[in-house]
Amino acid sequence: MKFSIGVIKLNLLLPILQHALQEPNRIAISSKQGKLTYAALVQRVRQVAQGIMQNGMNHDKIAILSTNRQEFVEVFLGAVYAGFVPVLLDPKWSSVELNEIIGQCQPSFIFAETAFASKITLQSNDSQIIEFSDEPSCSYEKWLTRHQAAPELNHPNELLFIGFTSGTTGIPKGFMRTHLSWIRSFEATNEAFQLVHLQHFTAPGPFVHSLSLFALMQSLYNGATFHIVQQFNAAEVLSLCSNHSDMVLFAVPTMIDSLISLTVPGHTHIQALISSGGTWSEHSKQRCREVFNGVKLYEYYGSSEASYISYLNVNEDNKLGSVGRPFTGVEISIRDEHFQEVAPGSIGQLYIRSDMMFLGYYQLPEETATVFQNGWLKTGDFMFIDSDGFLYMTGRSKNMMVTGGLNVIPEEVEAVLQRIPAIREVMVFGIPNHHWGEMVTAIVQWRGDQRLTIDELKAYCRENLASYKAPKQLITVDQFIYTSSGKIARHAMKEYLKRVES
Repeated sequence: MKFSIGVIKLNLLLPILQHALQEPNRIAISSKQGKLTYAALVQRVRQVAQGIMQNGMNHDKIAILSTNRQEFVEVFLGAVYAGFVPVLLDPKWSSVELNEIIGQCQPSFIFAETAFASKITLQSNDSQIIEFSDEPSCSYEKWLTRHQAAPELNHPNELLFIGFTSGTTGIPKGFMRTHLSWIRSFEATNEAFQLVHLQHFTAPGPFVHSLSLFALMQSLYNGATFHIVQQFNAAEVLSLCSNHSDMVLFAVPTMIDSLISLTVPGHTHIQALISSGGTWSEHSKQRCREVFNGVKLYEYYGSSEASYISYLNVNEDNKLGSVGRPFTGVEISIRDEHFQEVAPGSIGQLYIRSDMMFLGYYQLPEETATVFQNGWLKTGDFMFIDSDGFLYMTGRSKNMMVTGGLNVIPEEVEAVLQRIPAIREVMVFGIPNHHWGEMVTAIVQWRGDQRLTIDELKAYCRENLASYKAPKQLITVDQFIYTSSGKIARHAMKEYLKRVES
């Protein structure tokens, strides 16, 4: 196979193209749809690139609306090869959200899984929709076969792709990530997590969210095989891991809890389990140490905007409640509301600087300006740092409550309640109250048959927190609502309680 990569700037595709030249028969992608070698993947990527280059302007947007499938990977990389910008649309969005985002981005093409294409409403002379499905005669396959492979990797935009926050209110915000930011993130991963055998990766969350897409691209960047899981199923993931030694598994805490419940201790071929995307409870970490004995366990803290911030070696770092120490190349600063640095051990908002940060919010210059200050990115998280350089999150600024004139950070109370073995999941929030302003309320999903009373919860909290932070009301639920990225959907839970009470 021959192709030219021309004269280009930093491009995430370069190592993938080199793998196709040096190990053409190595499997790049494995899924229920079949297997693709690096040579076959690059061939299809170049065909996608040629097809969109013939019908679009350089640096146009290319939208992808799909679950985790082989075509998602081909189109994403094909757009990058052509110098276009992939825009990632979430199949779980409503038609209103979906079409508003399409209207904002004005993509030349929309590559859509057939099951979701009907949600798209286009005006005349708008984007061309190309559908794909499990049918070999779908329009995508027909379109692909009409195009020869693009000969050269196009001179790229600085921009790699546009993803969207998984917020629970309003229209999602687009965040712009660059080639440099992800390449630096790959380097940080390899250094921090000390992965030795980069042979097999999987991440069963949606590609439209940063964690799984990042794991996919890191796998290809390192010349490994990525195993696509279209929808999370604990038994399927464990079977996949048992069939491939030295698997590197990226998962969110809710997935990890499901995996633990089905795993026989000592019977796993996982090399490393890497968690992000939500609070990983100390109870779950301890169970992981027992069940996945000998497996490297890591937790990292980051965001779509910041990429990696800090990481924790769960097996070695004895730092209860910490989100770890900063990755190499990440500068941190904890500041007060006047942008002044606070003393070590004091709580303030976390600001960071690194080459891994995002470029800004798409078409939202004012919102971009609010999160950047003198080159520092404001994370919106309250933190303190200990004498060993480990960070501790105390909460999100947007979730803060005011009760009796005093500030309460819900996550601080949640962290205490999560130490109670009987509690499987918990969310703390404020309910409007004429006396308190907001009444501290805990929603709890119990782990087994044991139930604690509100007085027992208060007593436990008062041993660890100021008394005014203890919940004054307890609500029990059978299950929580989660966002697509595995976090508790706080707004959706509040709306659910309103409906139940009415």
